[in-house]
Amino acid sequence: MSKDQKNKPWCYIPVNKGYKAKIDQEDYERVSKHTWRIIKKDSGRLKVVTNVVTAKGNRQVSLGQFLMKPPKGKMVYPRRFMDGLDYRKSNLIVCTMAERQRILPKSRNHGTSRFKGVSYIISLKKWRASIKVKGKSISLGVYGSEVEAAEAYNRAAREYFGDIAYQNLVRGVPKGRRDVE
Repeated sequence: MSKDQKNKPWCYIPVNKGYKAKIDQEDYERVSKHTWRIIKKDSGRLKVVTNVVTAKGNRQVSLGQFLMKPPKGKMVYPRRFMDGLDYRKSNLIVCTMAERQRILPKSRNHGTSRFKGVSYIISLKKWRASIKVKGKSISLGVYGSEVEAAEAYNRAAREYFGDIAYQNLVRGVPKGRRDVE
């Protein structure tokens, strides 16, 4: 660990292929006893893993699982997906798969909007905001701009799912080509 890192509450650990993962300073000693590597998931996101020996044999464990030790039936996921190698405890959440769906960003399949919960209605030339709650889609209204619709989604997500809800990043986003004046 460098001298610079000792002054911060977090530090980096090296992983293969020249990558570094960010962890809390308090976890450094325990984490550094293992060799960590990067794997690329089907989604394209990177994940830091190691192998550990258990009573049942050798098993692959993610850095998040190693740090948070989730109970049976729960997994560890990052809160923010922008920096996939941020394994500080403040960025990790222990939850079920159903709970995880509430915190996931928009899928990368490029629909009509850049934002989760927003779609463009060609016939109205407006943006629709909606949210899924317990498997049912709830309309949040139509808006003149994509950003307004994304903000409506953000408010509803906080209302229905609380602090763990995914929030569209709308600050400083330029006006879209389909936004109404």
